[in-house]
Amino acid sequence: MSLSTSKINSVLVDIKTMNNSLLLRLQQSGFDSSQLIGSENEYSVKSLLHHIDALALQFLTITANREQFIQRTSHQERLDIHNHLRNLYICLKQTHNTLDMLSDGNVQIDLNNQLSKPLAYLTEQGVYESLILVKAVDYIEALKPYGRMLDLVIAQQRIHALSAVLETLLFKEQATASIDMLEDHGLTEEQANALELSRYLIKQAM
Repeated sequence: MSLSTSKINSVLVDIKTMNNSLLLRLQQSGFDSSQLIGSENEYSVKSLLHHIDALALQFLTITANREQFIQRTSHQERLDIHNHLRNLYICLKQTHNTLDMLSDGNVQIDLNNQLSKPLAYLTEQGVYESLILVKAVDYIEALKPYGRMLDLVIAQQRIHALSAVLETLLFKEQATASIDMLEDHGLTEEQANALELSRYLIKQAM
């Protein structure tokens, strides 16, 4: 189990490293970073790369608590997450490799064809291709459910922890109902009113 977690963290670092310079390299090679990609044109090239960076940070944050991450996911789920992340990394790596070929003059960017074929270039064989970066959308979509699930679990745990603290405070308040909160705790009237409103909202949410 720990092996799959360490692999996930390793590939996340690789993704961030590979993604950091990609936007600049694309722009230097002549690609339009405002091109829309995705099945519904939901990303521009620039926003896709920003999303990849945010996704890597999200999973690095989630996996930082290794014990919780293992408890909240199955071994197969962690393997699936690693596989999707690995595919994303390979996608970024291969994009860099193609950009290397572009800089060597072995392939040519097809500016005229990019409207119908995003990130298009002309291979040595005279075939129009798109940078494999366009497939990154598929790997992101595959990872989204895991990110939402884990974020929800973390949020629920925080709510439960907060509820436990609040229940303790409310119990103490009931036991000392006759105590003047303003005098004993030195609260201003405005602070006391805000505290009372918070208690009311918390009770409604519990």
